[in-house]
Amino acid sequence: MPRSAVEAFWYLALLIGLWRVRPVQAYLQAIPRPHRRILVALILLLFLGQLVNNPRLTFPFTSWAMYGQREDPETLVFYRYEGLDEAQRVVPLNPFRLLAPMSRAEVASKFKNLAFAALSHPDERRRAAAQQRLSALLGAVGRMHNDRHPAQPLSAVVLVRCTLDLRDGSRSDIQRERVWRTELTESGA
Repeated sequence: MPRSAVEAFWYLALLIGLWRVRPVQAYLQAIPRPHRRILVALILLLFLGQLVNNPRLTFPFTSWAMYGQREDPETLVFYRYEGLDEAQRVVPLNPFRLLAPMSRAEVASKFKNLAFAALSHPDERRRAAAQQRLSALLGAVGRMHNDRHPAQPLSAVVLVRCTLDLRDGSRSDIQRERVWRTELTESGA
């Protein structure tokens, strides 16, 4: 049974349990009907946001996991992007300029979330789906670069994970690792 179905069952059991408490029943029945409908709609939207876990679809009602996931305070992880030409030379690639209508934070967040899911999601099907989306996104960035810079076309786009260890007080070097590569073809990625 999917995790969201189990979670929905427990939320339903909790709501039924709350409804059976006499003071709660009395309070909710004392609220005028239009206000009660709005309250029920808001509660349903909160639970929908939690169970669907797709912030773009359910905003402003997002998953509560967003507030409970703590990043490792000792390691800073961020991503950079490299284009490779036919000779496999690195070509500067800035998806923030290519995706100008989107904010820099939105682009960086999208890449980071997709990279995490594509590289380490525990569910194999979701990991495979994230890998397809990551390849499509990197391919789109590469094609946009090629459209804007036809004299310097890319043959591939590489996602580079950069890690900075913050444990030691001194300045340490950023560790760079190429974690994903998307080949560009004539018809697209």
